[in-house]
Amino acid sequence: MNTSIKLIFFFSLSLMAACGYHLRGSVALPAELKNMYLFGVSGDLNREMTAMLRAADGKIATSPNDAGIVVKVLKEDMRQRVLSIGQTGKSSEIELDYYLRFQFYDNQENPLLEEQTIELSREFFNDQTAILAKEAEEVTIRKEMYRQAARMLMFRAQAAVETHKR
Repeated sequence: MNTSIKLIFFFSLSLMAACGYHLRGSVALPAELKNMYLFGVSGDLNREMTAMLRAADGKIATSPNDAGIVVKVLKEDMRQRVLSIGQTGKSSEIELDYYLRFQFYDNQENPLLEEQTIELSREFFNDQTAILAKEAEEVTIRKEMYRQAARMLMFRAQAAVETHKR
């Protein structure tokens, strides 16, 4: 019985590996993206990019000349907007907007793609009776937005490198 369960488990793993399945957040990077230089990136986005590169056996380059690709952030902004106000006059619904405009360069400062933008938006209820819980929820939502932006940036960098190779 125990052996058959192990066989089914290993057979399932081999099927998932054969179809290209990988865990969320892990990205198979080409060699050019394993050494990336980030210019003008906020601390939150830098932290997510570093974690993503580390998970893919990559790293942040210390200078643009050592990098396979350079990401130059032209504008990055996180905004908070009140969507509705409750009976007490305090906000009951909030929207977070994240805007990122950037461009990819090779290590010779040649642009790889035109300017790119990423815009993300999230709404959440701001329950005034649970202030501490709502602050923690907002922090979690912000982290997830930075993580999603880093993932989108990495996929676009991969497309830029593949387009430039052709």
